[in-house]
Amino acid sequence: MGHKILLILFFLFCIEVSAQNGWQQQTSGTTSTLLGVVTADQLTSYACGINGIVLKSTNGGINWFALTTGTNRFLRSITYVNTETVYSAGELGIIIKTTNGGANWITLNSGTNNTFVNIHFSDPQNGAAVGLNGTIARTNNAGDTWQVQQSGVNAELTGVFFTDAATGYISGFGGLVLKTTNNGANWDQLTTGVTNDLRAVYFTDVNNGYVCGIGGRVIRTTDAGTTWINIASGTGNGLYSVNFAGNSTGYICGTGRILKSTNNGLNWQNQPISITGDLYSIDFSDDLNGLAVGQNGVILKTISGGIGIIQISNEVPVKFALHQNYPNPFNPSTNLIFDLSGSSHVKISVFDVNGRLVEIIADEFLRAGKYKTEWNPGELPSGIYICRIETENYRNSIKMVLLK
Repeated sequence: MGHKILLILFFLFCIEVSAQNGWQQQTSGTTSTLLGVVTADQLTSYACGINGIVLKSTNGGINWFALTTGTNRFLRSITYVNTETVYSAGELGIIIKTTNGGANWITLNSGTNNTFVNIHFSDPQNGAAVGLNGTIARTNNAGDTWQVQQSGVNAELTGVFFTDAATGYISGFGGLVLKTTNNGANWDQLTTGVTNDLRAVYFTDVNNGYVCGIGGRVIRTTDAGTTWINIASGTGNGLYSVNFAGNSTGYICGTGRILKSTNNGLNWQNQPISITGDLYSIDFSDDLNGLAVGQNGVILKTISGGIGIIQISNEVPVKFALHQNYPNPFNPSTNLIFDLSGSSHVKISVFDVNGRLVEIIADEFLRAGKYKTEWNPGELPSGIYICRIETENYRNSIKMVLLK
């Protein structure tokens, strides 16, 4: 009996380990649409949505509980200064703030009744909220007072990001991107070359920025907004949020899509997810740990940078096999398919031509079936790489050619 219990516990543990890859849906406790999410650190996260809902997690997005915000207005965006100080903005000009981790919220006087769509703080004192009818509100005293600024446009403003207290960018409908270099005293309209409704903006440093929008639109600047180039996203779906974990690794979410780039936004790859509805916000605490939220209370979580092993067939193969990767040669990523004729612990590793281990793609227990995963070498140089699979009864290797 004791051995049976241990076997059952081991099997459940293996299932749990296997489930950690890719994007996994979490129980949010609500069916209300969630419109914003932030990861203050690897443990503390907040999400906001319709009817004044704000959720909090203190264990990395696994479990969530609702906070009492004192409002039933739609909250369209949420941002943080630290794990305890959080702002959320939304319908009819509402901005709420907590300084004790959500235990209490106060409603701030934003100076407008126009709905806010996005809010962002560049430091503990300086923040901005943008929204309908070209509305911009700025604070330089941690939200105690807000000044409504003149944007010079009447379009819906959808995203705001400041690289420092003085320099900021705003995205909006009709291909609109605005820029200020004097703390919002003046806003200049930049030439983007697109007419799509743009929904989000993010800068990784003072020069490199990204904007995404409707129709799968992604544009990129490397010169602080002076010029913008179109980037192929691989989708025509609406894209609503962009976030970077470091300078080179970025994520975009939208209608049934999460995209990832590991080369400064030059290329984007679709990541497998289990939903087809809208995802409105995505945020990462580091390269691997991230959250995305959307329709019907959906919360997706990854601890692997979205890379996972997907079972593509329930049929039991006749033998163990590691198939040749495709495409090959490849850039920036390649697919790996392998067959398991029986349940086994599986380790998939990548080595360079000198035998140096460069990455462990998988190291977990899997049941019999056909599986697929992706390898993205990131900043590794061109060359030949060896992919090796090891199970309890099978070993094999293949050569992969990376061309940059």
